[in-house]
Amino acid sequence: MAENEKKPGLGRGLRLLIALALILLAAVVLMVLLQLTESALNIWHLLDQMSPTLLALYVAGLAVFALLALAVVWWFFRPRKANSHGKRAFIEVPQNAAEMETRLENAEEKGIDTSAAKHELRELQRRQQEDSIYVVLFGPVSAGKSSLIKALTGDASIETDPRAGTTCYISHYRFSDDAEADTTLTDAPGIFDTDSAKVERARDEARRAHLVVYVTDGELTRDQYQEITELLHFERPMVIALNKIDRYDAADLEAIKQRIAERVPGVPVISVQAGGQEEVFRVMPDGSEQQVVRERVADISELLETMRRTIARRGEDLRQRRDASLLTLGAEKLHRSTAEYRRVEAEKLVKQYTRKAMLGAMAAVSPGTDILIQGYLGVSMVKALNNLYEAPVRDMDLEQFVELASKNVGKRLPILLALSGNVLKAFPGIGTVTGGIMHAVAYAMIFDSLGKAVSKTLDETGTLESKRALDYFEETIGGNLENRAKRFARLAVEEIARKK
Repeated sequence: MAENEKKPGLGRGLRLLIALALILLAAVVLMVLLQLTESALNIWHLLDQMSPTLLALYVAGLAVFALLALAVVWWFFRPRKANSHGKRAFIEVPQNAAEMETRLENAEEKGIDTSAAKHELRELQRRQQEDSIYVVLFGPVSAGKSSLIKALTGDASIETDPRAGTTCYISHYRFSDDAEADTTLTDAPGIFDTDSAKVERARDEARRAHLVVYVTDGELTRDQYQEITELLHFERPMVIALNKIDRYDAADLEAIKQRIAERVPGVPVISVQAGGQEEVFRVMPDGSEQQVVRERVADISELLETMRRTIARRGEDLRQRRDASLLTLGAEKLHRSTAEYRRVEAEKLVKQYTRKAMLGAMAAVSPGTDILIQGYLGVSMVKALNNLYEAPVRDMDLEQFVELASKNVGKRLPILLALSGNVLKAFPGIGTVTGGIMHAVAYAMIFDSLGKAVSKTLDETGTLESKRALDYFEETIGGNLENRAKRFARLAVEEIARKK
């Protein structure tokens, strides 16, 4: 009983302490408010006694102070640009076809494959001469693109199928309409297909067109929304056509169109019924079910009107944007070919200098001579890689970078030498040999790692960012040590056998 009586007493004591603390806090707040009020009244009294000129200067000073304070706050909390570690997104687009031709000639002289970029240039020139408005029907597989073109053109030979993936290639169809502009409809393979080559062809064709009709048969998925956003980024005029509207009642149809319009503001959203075929189950007189394929009734009037209105309103702007898009597409393909060429050539350079480092170590008068610290081969390799990537860099910066790399190597060299010695024991007649060949294997691993780190950095950033390159160097030189040591030991042994 005594314990039960004490517990309520402890609770009341705690509550009393909290109450006293609150009263004390309230008193402190009240005193602060009174002090601020008194200060404010004193300042107001002083301001009231000032001349108008002094009062204006005082107010101006307060305003300047407030602006400076806001500027400092904004500087600290402003949104920073992300420090991207990805590849360079910026690709300089040529202003015209002549500039593109010059770039292609320069690339060919270096040995770069320009076939993909040349195709875009030829396509641009062909379409400029043809002077037809290209409208591409673009969208996911089985959305009804081919059926819609069949309804627009009246061409019964166009293949359609209720199953996904009927269209495998790009097909063009002349389109006769009341509009003054000559129009070509393009049927492209469906996106989100398992065949990446088909998807790539469809995306390229969407960027070559004057107008994109994005065909969907329901709500936009996240992937569809991203695809549309990407096309809008290239300033492709677009119409979103909601197909297979017989699936929905009027209220649901309007709700879907409204939601699509909210997600993609500024893009017309219209309803179509492409026709085509559909698979249905028919109940037979005997009660059994039979699967049959039947034709849908087409309704394309709203699409036709929207296409006419868009083409008439945009006029010459459509052609200018098409030309710019094709030049951009060509520049991107040339950029990819150049990047691939550089990767291949960089790999050759790294192998070449790795072999030189290996031979230099075996020919050294005093085994253990630190070729990397001497710097000649290291600087030469890094300089050659920078020249390949057309990344200007000063000789002094190259030497400093190689010196930093050599410091990282210093603590690893004994481990690399020990590992090289152990690996070489597996080769008959070599296992007891020390000195040059052991250093050759170690330096081969060092140069291979350094070259790959520099190549990766140049490929990603276009410049020799020392910190990133050194980080990659640390990752590379410490990875898969035993297998790499065996590979370079085998090469060193083969080199010795070749000299005998």
